[in-house]
Amino acid sequence: MSEAPNKTPALNEEQLMELVKLFEGFTQASSSFAQSYAALEARIAQLSRQLDEQSYLLERTAGFLSSVLAHVPVGIIVVDMDGKITLFNEEAERLTGLIADDVVGKPYGDVLESEVNEPTSAVYTLTHGSVIEGRERDLHRPNESKQPVRFSSAWIYGEDGSPFGVLEVFEDLRPIRELQTRMQQSASLAALGEMAAQVAHELRNPLAGVQGFAQFLQEDIEENHPARPIAEKIIIGVKDIDRIAGRLLEFTRPMSPNRTEVDLCELLEMETELARAEVAGNPDVRIALELPAERVKVWCDGILVKQAVLNLLKNSMQALKEEGGDLITTLRWELLRNRVRITVRDNGVGITEENLPKIFNPFFTTRTQGTGLGLAMVKKIVDAHQGTIEVHSTQGEGTTFRLELPITRE
Repeated sequence: MSEAPNKTPALNEEQLMELVKLFEGFTQASSSFAQSYAALEARIAQLSRQLDEQSYLLERTAGFLSSVLAHVPVGIIVVDMDGKITLFNEEAERLTGLIADDVVGKPYGDVLESEVNEPTSAVYTLTHGSVIEGRERDLHRPNESKQPVRFSSAWIYGEDGSPFGVLEVFEDLRPIRELQTRMQQSASLAALGEMAAQVAHELRNPLAGVQGFAQFLQEDIEENHPARPIAEKIIIGVKDIDRIAGRLLEFTRPMSPNRTEVDLCELLEMETELARAEVAGNPDVRIALELPAERVKVWCDGILVKQAVLNLLKNSMQALKEEGGDLITTLRWELLRNRVRITVRDNGVGITEENLPKIFNPFFTTRTQGTGLGLAMVKKIVDAHQGTIEVHSTQGEGTTFRLELPITRE
């Protein structure tokens, strides 16, 4: 006989109700889980966006700080605990004459001169622990020139408070030393000016007597007498000395420009014509003038500016006197700086590097004829107008003077 098949026992009503409740609970749990999962996904997406924003801000901040470090006008060097350079900014490159790519990763002592036992660099702080504040030293550049700097050093600490390197900062001392030199020169020139004024004033009184007696002597001597030319030479010499004394007094007097509105184009045209007339007999000297299309009017003392320009033109003509060449005067607007620039350029003999710093000093001259007051007077006139004057020259190639004046009152 065959066995009867297994039959699933039928669920009663109570069991069915329990099963329905279990299914409903599962459905609710599944729905809650789906909602939680969706909320979790949304939260993860929000955190991801925030993380991206934070990363972007950190990158921008890091880029900003890197740009500041790179372009700040102070030399910055960072060395790690092993003494190797990890940062070398642009100003450090300029002051040392070295390239960051060539020095980063190398020991400080292999790149720049340093004494382990002397407070002359970050190496001293690294080895002795002492920071350095405001000391001076000379950096030895690759071209064998020396760069004076004032430098300091300090430790760099991590978040946990432990040091991970030394920072060295240094600044260019040349502008400060140049200013100190100019101040010393100004004090010396002021004292020299007072003395020169006194000497010139005292000199003129006996000169007037010598000239008067020489003229009486000349009148008493007959035309053909051999002593007459001697008396004439005495008179000429006295007049020359009196002229020099007069220029000394003019130079030493306080200068207060009488400012009016002056057309610089017209002024330069007149002075250029005078210069051309002076070298009319020398075809090898060519004088040109370059002016802007519009008229340039400046608030200045026209008489003093004329004197300054004429002195510059005469100086350049002297440089061209022997071999000839070109003298070019240029006028340009510097509107953004409230300035005009007058440039007087020649391709004459030039000025030696040794003499270049001295050319505006009173009584300095390399010529046998002259008092050495022409360029000194130019500088005084420019200073009285709150302007500036620069000179660039190469021996054998020529000289360029750049004179700048304010357009309006300052």
